[in-house]
Amino acid sequence: MRLNWFYVLILISFILMLYISVRFFKSNGEATVGIAVSKDFKINVGRSALVKSITVVPGMQVKTGDLLVELTSPELEIEIAKQTNRLAALRAERLEKGKLANSEIAYIQAQKKIEIETIDAEIQKITAEIALNEALSRDLNPTHASTETPLELKRKSLRQQRENHLQALDIRIKDIKQVTETAQHLLDNQILLLEQEIVISQQELMQLTRIATTNGVVTAVYARVGEQVSAFAPLMEISPVRPTGVVVYITGRKPLPVIGKAVIVKAYNQPGKSVAGKVIGYGSVIELPEILQKSTAVKAFGQEIFVEIPDENGLASGEKVLVR
Repeated sequence: MRLNWFYVLILISFILMLYISVRFFKSNGEATVGIAVSKDFKINVGRSALVKSITVVPGMQVKTGDLLVELTSPELEIEIAKQTNRLAALRAERLEKGKLANSEIAYIQAQKKIEIETIDAEIQKITAEIALNEALSRDLNPTHASTETPLELKRKSLRQQRENHLQALDIRIKDIKQVTETAQHLLDNQILLLEQEIVISQQELMQLTRIATTNGVVTAVYARVGEQVSAFAPLMEISPVRPTGVVVYITGRKPLPVIGKAVIVKAYNQPGKSVAGKVIGYGSVIELPEILQKSTAVKAFGQEIFVEIPDENGLASGEKVLVR
């Protein structure tokens, strides 16, 4: 009976080892341990700014889109105010040029109207005289042939003069309109350019306010409210909630995986948690972390292999993983 129980124990051990082998190494027979890591990222701004408010504290968990720190730039605000005033002045100048051109055209039209009315009156007077003379001539000499008289020549000259005045008026108005349109076109270009500059300045001012771009935990805050921070100075540091990659350590004479190779990353103690990954590069040969050391007396070394994993994963930073 004792011998039979011994064989049963051996059989159970064999089945357990077979299960572990099939569970972890069935796909390709190659599996390596590693550590899930996350890289902290620092929040900064691209120009000097004044800290208006800070909405987070160290240890606080933030979500994507949460406000982190609100900043402003007095120099940029002054520049936007100058640009806005300049834009208002250009728009007012454009409007005044249009009004001035219309007033000048109206004045010229009024002057020409008086001159043309004077000529029309003179033409009417001469026309009446010509009609009277023709009537008298027919009464005195019915057979008298009509000839072009000095009055008719004068009337013809006045009509030509009237036509010349109208042509001169059209030319003058066209010149004024052309000059005004050219000036307004230049102003339009200046206005458009200034509007674009204001939009860029406003966007730059809005970008000074920093928001969380991913879920994470605030690990450190370096700035204070009311402080003037220099360009690219760190304001705070955030650690992602989930690891962003895995570092695998190749020991011995195992071949290195090809960059771009797809892998499966599983939690070492919870095989049910897995995520797809991809080899993205190699590192140096270093001492393995304590969590991967098999013995404290003899230190093991291995070459770093970097694996990229999606942001959405069920792993924890610093967790021991199995990469197959």
